[in-house]
Amino acid sequence: MFELFFDLVFVYAISRITAMIHHPVNGGIPLTTFLEFLLVVVVVMEIWLYQVVYFN
Repeated sequence: MFELFFDLVFVYAISRITAMIHHPVNGGIPLTTFLEFLLVVVVVMEIWLYQVVYFN
């Protein structure tokens, strides 16, 4: 049951993260925003991976 709850938390987190680059400024995404997006995605995916391994 906990796995489903945490998976839904990560689905929500990914949806919020993608909102960072969903609306480009002046037709493009600033480099700093893109790098911040990549960093946050890597961190969240690593946390999700460790959580999956821990619960299974």
